[in-house]
Amino acid sequence: MHVQVKAQHSAAAQVHKFGGSSLASAERFAAVADILLQQNRQQALWVVVSAPGGTTDALLAIIAAAENTTARDAALAALQTQLSALVTQTLAADAAAAVTGQLLQWLAAVPDALVQQQPNDVLAIGERLSALLLSEVLKQRGLNAAALDARDFLRLKQHQPDWLQSTTLLAELTQPDTVHVVTGYIARDEKGRSITLGRNGSDYSATLLGALLSAADVTIWTDVKAIYSADPRKVKTALPYRQVSWQQACQLAQLGNPVLHARTLSPLTGTATALRVRSSYQPEHAGCRVVQQDSTQQENAQQKSAEQGFITELDNVTLLTLHQDIAVSAAQLALELQQPVIALPQQGDNLCWLLPAVCAEQALDYLAGLNIHAVWDTQRYYALAWLKAESSAHTEPAEQLLQQRGVLHRYESAQQLIWLLAKPLPAQALEQLHQYLIQPAPLVQPMVQPELQIVVAGTGNVGAEFLAMLAAQQQRCATKLKLNLAGVLNSRRAALKDSIAITDWQTALAAGDSWHAEQLSAYLQALPAPKVLVDITPSRDFAQLYPALIAAGCDIISANKQGVTLPGVEYRQIKHALVQHQRQWLSNTTCGAGIPVQRTLQELLNAGDRITEVSGIFSGTLSWLLCKYDGSKPFSDFVLEAQQAGLTEPDPRDDLSGKDVQRKLLVLARELGIALELDDIALQPLLPAGLEQGSWQEFWPQRAQLDSAIAALFAKAQAEGKVLRYVASLAMQHSKPVAKVALEAVSPQHALAAIAPCDNVFAIQSAWYDSNPLVLKGPGAGKVVTAGGLHADLAQLINQFIGPAATPAPLT
Repeated sequence: MHVQVKAQHSAAAQVHKFGGSSLASAERFAAVADILLQQNRQQALWVVVSAPGGTTDALLAIIAAAENTTARDAALAALQTQLSALVTQTLAADAAAAVTGQLLQWLAAVPDALVQQQPNDVLAIGERLSALLLSEVLKQRGLNAAALDARDFLRLKQHQPDWLQSTTLLAELTQPDTVHVVTGYIARDEKGRSITLGRNGSDYSATLLGALLSAADVTIWTDVKAIYSADPRKVKTALPYRQVSWQQACQLAQLGNPVLHARTLSPLTGTATALRVRSSYQPEHAGCRVVQQDSTQQENAQQKSAEQGFITELDNVTLLTLHQDIAVSAAQLALELQQPVIALPQQGDNLCWLLPAVCAEQALDYLAGLNIHAVWDTQRYYALAWLKAESSAHTEPAEQLLQQRGVLHRYESAQQLIWLLAKPLPAQALEQLHQYLIQPAPLVQPMVQPELQIVVAGTGNVGAEFLAMLAAQQQRCATKLKLNLAGVLNSRRAALKDSIAITDWQTALAAGDSWHAEQLSAYLQALPAPKVLVDITPSRDFAQLYPALIAAGCDIISANKQGVTLPGVEYRQIKHALVQHQRQWLSNTTCGAGIPVQRTLQELLNAGDRITEVSGIFSGTLSWLLCKYDGSKPFSDFVLEAQQAGLTEPDPRDDLSGKDVQRKLLVLARELGIALELDDIALQPLLPAGLEQGSWQEFWPQRAQLDSAIAALFAKAQAEGKVLRYVASLAMQHSKPVAKVALEAVSPQHALAAIAPCDNVFAIQSAWYDSNPLVLKGPGAGKVVTAGGLHADLAQLINQFIGPAATPAPLT
């Protein structure tokens, strides 16, 4: 890039860019301010900001709902509440009122902008808020700061910067002795229309600004502390490089590396500006410099970087084949698509370009408009790219390993080697490849012991018991897999640390801070794979985070019934995320505590059996009450006794309502692939109508209604020689599911009669178990059995990583 006219700024200017995860909460805004206050005050300070975490996605959802005014307005109201809370939590009252007022004006203009087909003006709201909010935070810290909308100076013509006009406009807006906080992601085209800069647009904004200012440095603050030889979330031994040459950085960007992107680098190519990558979560680390050398430095710098090699991945990509005599390049197509397009080493007379499958049809349409006809290989691939170092690497073992995984295509040049496979490589295989290709000496290195990162949400009775049992799991797996406790959180605070001693988790949690969803997602994203989140909360809000947690690379183990019983749309979103990111969700303890009912159902289905009915006693609490009740005293006395023994919810009416049993039946229905909603399950509560209103204290004087109702049902059942049981059932009748939860009187010979207090019973009828159902029975409540069930799910995951243990753990 050659800029003919420069603004009259000091060449010592510095530009700092912060992304959405760095600006997702009041705490993160404060952390960003801390970082900026530590910078060299002798240099002009410019800051580029993305929208607060999650805001752009919310605005895109509002734009998508433009035709549905009810949905649009509901989404707008939710976003207004969310962003107003962020402002209030971040600023002092007077400043917060002013910023909130401006925010409300922007949001109020959204419906008109959508009517006028101006979606980019809507998308700009997030960045505008971040710039205004951060400038006010910096003012509170004693700095002279001003928010600047990039659309007031940044001009692009046909995707290319208009350097002359942008430089002139920027010079007019620059204020002396001021920290300028600039909106990322947005600009204007030659007609003055708002545009967005596409994928990683704020990074591109930062380097464009750096070029306009002739800045000494541009720093991209992200969630990793360096540019690594491989993805550190997957490859534990990935090398953090403190310096990378511009040539290598450009090659990495062309290969779709997630930290560096071709558009980000292009404005600074050929300038004296250095680019640095640093972690906003670990600002004490110096990060990695991407350096351009002059001719006197070139030889030494190349020698230094010659030892560096990289492997990088691209998933869900596809191939376009074109005739070599065409008038467009892969770089031009990438600019049009705002997506990476990789020109593969040429083999034969044709060109092969690799690009994300999601934009293949758009690419074909663009090329067809230029009268260029491309052949689309509609198969979707996983691409593994190795950027070679000059030092020798042992490629033969790497090739053998990949051939075992089924290489479909292979492309090699002097600088790089790209393999295309049908599906992504597991973390262990990437670890091996890294040793062969990046750390090749000695020829055979001892394998690094793999680690499973475990984050536990929920520290109540069951959560504490699960953590107490985790030490034994660690010992069982010690020779093959390290189980690393990387986080513990509850609704109030979180300890998110690289490694927490299991015996010390309470202390770590007590020293933890409050947390928010974006912070948790960012932390999980940065953790190396494999990783699992264990949800032992009762929270619906937390369960709604599952798609984001899965996208961060986590498998999920859940005792939280809320996730499995969300409305169908949300439940399918979780299942879609599992497929998309190739993760697992184990939820065996959501029904039956430690009884392996879900696993049994899956094994029967996988073996070819056909389930016709599942019924049973799904509540340990109601099992205890109905086994204990003998008519000798009021039923409410037994309820009080169960409450005092810790067998009920804090308000026992939650158990008596039957809704928990209803949810568990929905869990099993969905496990069987039956598309039910909660309201599709008929429910007869144990609690007489009206008694669910008010508090437990208000209910207690009215308990005689409950006592008389149960006493009458008990007397009737006793007269018939039967016993009372609270039964859930799901049956297929004429190919349609019939599901109900109700109090039933059963004979003493019935499978549901002969149980101990607290027992759960599951009777499974199928093509194989027709006249004589398969019965599973055991404790259905209690912290030990539930925590044990969670560990059974964890063991299932562990065995997939390392294989079953050679010898079983001793019985105790």
